Amino acid sequence: MKRHWSHFFIPKKENNFRATILKNGFLALLIGVYLLNQAFIKYLSLVKPGVLGYSSEITAQKVFDQTNSQRTALGLTALKYNSVLSQSATKKAQDMFASGYWAHNSPTGTTPWDFFKAVGYQYSVAGENLARDFYDTDSLMKAWMNSPTHKANIINSKYQEIGIGVVNGTLGGVKTTLVVQHFGTPVVAITESKKTETKKPVISEEIVINDEQNKPADINNQTLETQVLSQAQQNYLNPLTLNKIFGLIIFGLIITVLFIDGYITLKHGVHRMTGSNIGHIGFLIVILLFILYQQQGVIF
Repeated sequence: MKRHWSHFFIPKKENNFRATILKNGFLALLIGVYLLNQAFIKYLSLVKPGVLGYSSEITAQKVFDQTNSQRTALGLTALKYNSVLSQSATKKAQDMFASGYWAHNSPTGTTPWDFFKAVGYQYSVAGENLARDFYDTDSLMKAWMNSPTHKANIINSKYQEIGIGVVNGTLGGVKTTLVVQHFGTPVVAITESKKTETKKPVISEEIVINDEQNKPADINNQTLETQVLSQAQQNYLNPLTLNKIFGLIIFGLIITVLFIDGYITLKHGVHRMTGSNIGHIGFLIVILLFILYQQQGVIF
């Protein structure tokens, strides 16, 4: 049995000193299997929605903490957590799941600002960041900070408050976690002390952020029915992980056999009219690294 299979991996006289796996027909078969795997992953997401998914340990608390860490590192004032804005952010995430879209504006024309208004948040300035398919908050925040437009929201000195929605669901047949940040500065009515007269609403110029009321310690314990926080998801297959496993098996196998082939032919002085093994190995390693280092998550 060992002798029967050895010709697939080791160049010898029986296979004309070329491992069978490295012959054009077999290489085409291996690449075909890899492509079929990609097609199967897409097909599975259509016929069995929810079987595939991205596990996530992201929570609103972590997103809040890291957002303010980015701001304070730049000398900016930390954002105050606002539960009404969190309702707005959560409703936006739920709407994307319910209507099956991934964008700032829904297919029916609903804008982010409609969600602010729906929960009664009156703002002078506002903004929105979106993310999906991330495993952890560190990677999520890194992606946002590497994007000029998302970073501009996070470090915008005009914003004073933030709400965060972290919602699990199925989008495009794949289970995932949507993260929504809603930034805002409220329009508030200022009353003068010792006077009963109320002035016209103006933009709040100062928000106290150091008192106990502004600490988000209870974000993960909110009783709002609309706030759904992410929990670790263990009962489905991660499509990105499947892609990496198949890529590692197939391209790793070819690279290994190329190394063996090169060593044996060099050792025995075999000369062939074929391309350089070193060139082939280098090319395949680039492909393999591309597969293995595919980034998780998408931002918008």
